[in-house]
Amino acid sequence: MLAGFFAAGMLGAYIIGKFVHGVWDYLANKDWFAQTLPRIASVGDDEKTTISLVIGGIAALILVLRTYRKPDVRAWTDDVAGELTKVKWPTKKEVYNSTVVVIAASAIATIYLAMLDRLWGFITNLIYGDGS
Repeated sequence: MLAGFFAAGMLGAYIIGKFVHGVWDYLANKDWFAQTLPRIASVGDDEKTTISLVIGGIAALILVLRTYRKPDVRAWTDDVAGELTKVKWPTKKEVYNSTVVVIAASAIATIYLAMLDRLWGFITNLIYGDGS
């Protein structure tokens, strides 16, 4: 259960950080922003990335902690985790066999459709000629 919140926090930190970086980069190219906040607008791109990721991490941490503390959310995640433990996951051999069947069926369907295409192309050329 905690791993899910951790993963959500990491993903949220990345997405929020990228969003902050994009907005900051967009605003830094505006004249009014550079005149109003010259020190913030003049920050280099590497520093912007680092600072944006830190801001995203802090925002994601706050969101995850607030979400984790809600009893109904925790009860829901416990229910989901319980249901996932009940699932009968396929073995490696079953996955391999299913993959082979899908690849073989796809190859056969591809060959069949290619042969039909050639056949109908041949018949069309017989009826209409070669187009010259």
